[in-house]
Amino acid sequence: MPERKDLIDIFKAETEEHLTRLDNGIVALEKEPDNLELVRGLNREVHTLKGAARVFGFSEIQDIAHRIEDIFEGIADNRAVFSSFMAERIFKGLDAIRTILEMIVQEEEIDVDTSDLCRELETCLDGKQGIGRPRKRKRGQKREKEAAETKKGAEGKESAGGRTQGEVRIPIREGAALHPSAQREEYIRVPLSRADKLLYLVGEVVISKMKSSAKIAQAKRLSKLSKEAQKSISSLSEAIKKEFSPRDGDVIRLLNQCDTQIKKLREHTLKLYDDVSTETLHLDPVIDELQARVKEIKMLPLSTILEGFPRMVRDIASQRGKEVQWVISGEETELDKKVLEGIKTSLIHILRNCIDHGIEEPEARVASGKPRHGTVKVSAFHEADNVVITIEDNGRGMDIDQIKQTALKKQLVTNDDLERRTDKEILNIVFMNGYSTSPVVTDVSGRGMGLDIVSRDITNLKGRVVLDTQKNSGTKFTLILPLTIAVIHVLLIEVQSMIFALPMLSITESVRVNMDKVSTIGGRMAIPWRDHIVPLVRLSEVLKLPASTEEEGKAKKEMSAVIVASRDSWVGFIVDDIVGEEEAFIKSLGMHLCRVKNVSGAVIMPTGEVVVVLDITDLIAHSVLSLPRVTGERPLPQRKRHEKRILVVEDVFTTRELEKSILETHGYLVDTAVDGLDALERTEGTQYDLIVSDIEMPRMDGFELCRVLKKKEGYQETPFVMVTALQKDEDKRKGMELGAAAYIVKSAFEQMNLLDTVERLVG
Repeated sequence: MPERKDLIDIFKAETEEHLTRLDNGIVALEKEPDNLELVRGLNREVHTLKGAARVFGFSEIQDIAHRIEDIFEGIADNRAVFSSFMAERIFKGLDAIRTILEMIVQEEEIDVDTSDLCRELETCLDGKQGIGRPRKRKRGQKREKEAAETKKGAEGKESAGGRTQGEVRIPIREGAALHPSAQREEYIRVPLSRADKLLYLVGEVVISKMKSSAKIAQAKRLSKLSKEAQKSISSLSEAIKKEFSPRDGDVIRLLNQCDTQIKKLREHTLKLYDDVSTETLHLDPVIDELQARVKEIKMLPLSTILEGFPRMVRDIASQRGKEVQWVISGEETELDKKVLEGIKTSLIHILRNCIDHGIEEPEARVASGKPRHGTVKVSAFHEADNVVITIEDNGRGMDIDQIKQTALKKQLVTNDDLERRTDKEILNIVFMNGYSTSPVVTDVSGRGMGLDIVSRDITNLKGRVVLDTQKNSGTKFTLILPLTIAVIHVLLIEVQSMIFALPMLSITESVRVNMDKVSTIGGRMAIPWRDHIVPLVRLSEVLKLPASTEEEGKAKKEMSAVIVASRDSWVGFIVDDIVGEEEAFIKSLGMHLCRVKNVSGAVIMPTGEVVVVLDITDLIAHSVLSLPRVTGERPLPQRKRHEKRILVVEDVFTTRELEKSILETHGYLVDTAVDGLDALERTEGTQYDLIVSDIEMPRMDGFELCRVLKKKEGYQETPFVMVTALQKDEDKRKGMELGAAAYIVKSAFEQMNLLDTVERLVG
């Protein structure tokens, strides 16, 4: 017989489910106060909750539930109309039940006086509050009420969980009929620790499977060696027979005996190889299926953590005097329970920021031509081996100027740094530690904590977050997450004869790099890649591995590089070789090694070798800025008597900084602009000797900038150089027609191309 503690745990879990459904139902009922079917459903929920509390003897919960049940019955009987007054008091009652429930679980004495609360609930039906004009009963409504009461009597036999004993949930396809003989699926409650242990054991089985595959390969090699040995012995035997006379029979017999033994060895080796291969052939799909099914055990729908969100959104909006509509799609999308638990805080924080900072007050929305109520939309879907969750609002959007002011005020960046950043790069400042746009610390805006906690939590889950915003239109957060953090896809790479693993989620592409064509920009290597100039670094230097004596890597004409991404930053890491891809169980390094730089965990290879999983975010952070400069650059030219001033116009931060570094390293004075409008502002107070500009940029592109400058006094004769990814002849022709002095395609971009062009134009 189960102990009382176990029963209390069941009561707690099922009561929380009832409370969540009541929360969400009341939020829905506020929007549809005449929905009698919804009222009856809520009445059944609270009726079942009351019955369970009575069985356990929790009179306080029973009393509160009884008063709430009276309210729903009064609405169903047409004695009252549901109102926000009722909603507030019912929510107050549900919160009190939660407080009492926590005391029960903690085995504390229940010292909550529910008498005042019960009286407040009674006022909803006493004629002073909550009473509205009785609705006219529609034809057939009485019959519906009688049927509902009959149904309620049958449902009164429900278990404490609000469902019939041995709960079943039968998925019904749209348009399909449910027959009495349909197979029903039963559910049991299993502690998460058991599922974790099972998953760990399956991980060990998978590792054993990988080792078995390696042993099969060894057995195959052994069979091949035995065959070669047999041939050698046979050849030796034939040669000796020709050389020895008949009186040397002992030697001949010995050779024949060796030949026979080798044949038996080969036969046994082949049999062993066949047996192991056959067993593995049958076992592998079983293990794969087991692995998939065990992973499914820990997969839960996103709705698991979203159940309480409608109530939370309603309460926050009410506190801030705003009207907010909650919309969700894809709530059936499944993730690992640990991933779900890891993102819940981030989702809450983002939602609070959307309501507090994003959605405007109703009057302000109407004044700007928007509906009174704002919308916060959450959607989720699977994409390859990842889950993508978006949270977006249709509010005021984020103010770039305000972000700049806050960043400067909090000394997170310098003025020079801001000038070099694009709007997209400035936007990502909100993820920096210590950033918060709220001038007042409240529990709504996150107790003064910025979105850095979101970035931190998502990164810890091996995911990434992308932020988009448009002023006066809204803000969108996109979370890209792995399905599970126990099993990950990794790319195995070799560096200095050591094997490392990189999470595939962060890898954009692997490429072959011709080292003769690598540019040296600002003392560091870079390559053109997909319309970007990407810094290139040796992974061995980032990891501070000892260089080989022969420096073999540096002598190669071609090297492998892995392009990795973190937010809007890309870095290419040079590796010695790309070994392959694996799906592996990642293991924690434990408490003592959890803070090792550049490392996030480890996986076990089929050989039993432990391979370190590298942390992409750490690698990028510790790569370009911390590495030594490359030697052997072209020497600095002598400074001119009149130093030439150049304006670099480029919206991509990395490309802009690399071009600036090229020109400054070779003696030019360089200013930068993030787009065409920014460039025009800079030309108002400064005369530049040459303009280097991208074409595809926000607000004003390079074509338009060139056209405007060629009409501007003082700039008609100023050389204009276009550095762009646009390769079509019509684009080149358009650039020349507008007055560009040179057109450099980024795919063929090299340090010398830009320098030679600039020197030819301005000396």
